[in-house]
Amino acid sequence: MPNHAPRRSAARPIETSPDRVLHASREVRIGAFRCPLDRHDFATAGPIEGYTIGFPRTAVWIEHAGHPPFVADPGIVTIYNLGQRYRRQPLAPDGDRVDWFSVSRELAESLVADLDPEAAAAPGGPFPVPFARIPMAIYCHQRWLFNRIRRGDLHDPFEIEQEVTMLLGTVLRWTVGNRRRTRATPSQRHQDLVERTRATLAADPFRRSTVRDLAARVGTSPFHLCRIFHRATGLTLHHHQLEIRTRLAVERVEQGDSLSRVAFELGFSSHSHFTAEFRRRIGLAPSRLRTALAPPFGRSLAGQVHLPKEPPLVSLPPQHRQVFGPRRRRIDHRIAGKGFPRQ
Repeated sequence: MPNHAPRRSAARPIETSPDRVLHASREVRIGAFRCPLDRHDFATAGPIEGYTIGFPRTAVWIEHAGHPPFVADPGIVTIYNLGQRYRRQPLAPDGDRVDWFSVSRELAESLVADLDPEAAAAPGGPFPVPFARIPMAIYCHQRWLFNRIRRGDLHDPFEIEQEVTMLLGTVLRWTVGNRRRTRATPSQRHQDLVERTRATLAADPFRRSTVRDLAARVGTSPFHLCRIFHRATGLTLHHHQLEIRTRLAVERVEQGDSLSRVAFELGFSSHSHFTAEFRRRIGLAPSRLRTALAPPFGRSLAGQVHLPKEPPLVSLPPQHRQVFGPRRRRIDHRIAGKGFPRQ
């Protein structure tokens, strides 16, 4: 006799929340978002429950409601007002991984008010842009701060609020405060070309390619691609590629991977090439950064990471400023009185 009983569908595995909150107070929340590609709600997971700035560790497409899509990779920060609706699409094979810092409405408004009073009072929220490029120094300082909180080495709520305020305040000074000083906004057609290019590079950042091959993959000519990408971002294609590779290398260096293996797998021509680029972009050799990021933690990376032609990161007393060799200037980290260069 055939069995006509209804078949039971295979039960969906219970999925845990992709968010892990590391610290929560009235003013500040900090967490890690880890969303694999096979999660059933990958496109919409992670509702925005505060005024949030995220530091991507991988690359995905993000589209805020009412805005064109952009590539969220380790070269930028993603910025959200409370309740911001958005969708994501996969790009890198390891899903969406983000370290995030969320603040209260009052703190968010105060951080923006000195830079753009009109934006701070906007009904939809004080953060006026969906994403922004950040310099290497801010990326490294965020890694240092996040690791201290994750490992429990920084646990005093007042100190955590202070450090997060300084970090996000610097991010906003670099983004909101610099908007009126940046180059003219590219047309949407050119911006779409830039985002397609960033997506192509982010999907396989270690691929050895030619400019002609890259241009063919995004549907334009090599000269047009080089010209438009530089005009829109202020970076050459090569500079952007090395920036992303170096930021991906920070995590590998922090985890203790062999530096020769990191250099090879991340597409650098040799160990010496990797070390030279790492030192030039960060101001520290990979081994020194590994020591700085590993517990027990010392002072902020703001006193060690090189900040060439970039805005100051955090305030440090004079005794904590550092000289990088006889030919490098003393780095002054005071925020007050410093101008912001064009991106």
